[in-house]
Amino acid sequence: MEARFSADRTLGRLVKWLRILGYDTALRRRDRDRDFLTEAAEEGRIALTRKRDLARLPYQGRLVVVRADRSGEQLGEVLEALNLNPDPAKRMSRCLLCNALLEEVPKEAVNGLVPAYVHERCAQFRRCPLCGKLFWPGTHPQRIEEYLRTRIPRRHA
Repeated sequence: MEARFSADRTLGRLVKWLRILGYDTALRRRDRDRDFLTEAAEEGRIALTRKRDLARLPYQGRLVVVRADRSGEQLGEVLEALNLNPDPAKRMSRCLLCNALLEEVPKEAVNGLVPAYVHERCAQFRRCPLCGKLFWPGTHPQRIEEYLRTRIPRRHA
């Protein structure tokens, strides 16, 4: 079964990178720690936090207390702690805002919705079924791959 995460508000940037890797990652912004842990357990998610005192609360699921300050180091720390090997085929398959799985959209359907030069140069487009945001493979995938190469522990790349 694929790892699913629930991160508290202390890990917003890490959430983005886990979604880029294709992991189902919910961001919880509530203040109450018990609510955060309860929701994560009910949904069968691995709870992620930087709050060390959460480890002292009773929790029925898996909890990872992230120690690193920067998101790149946090990403490596979580992958290492859980011995995860991200599937490269799942990269950039989730909406970075909503966490929903992106859907392929025909090029003709985005005509007028994206800049003309993007429509001319790109062949593939994806849309978030929840928020409607459009995604296409501009220069971001190359920069993302370079970033991940330097942050993911070698055996997890």
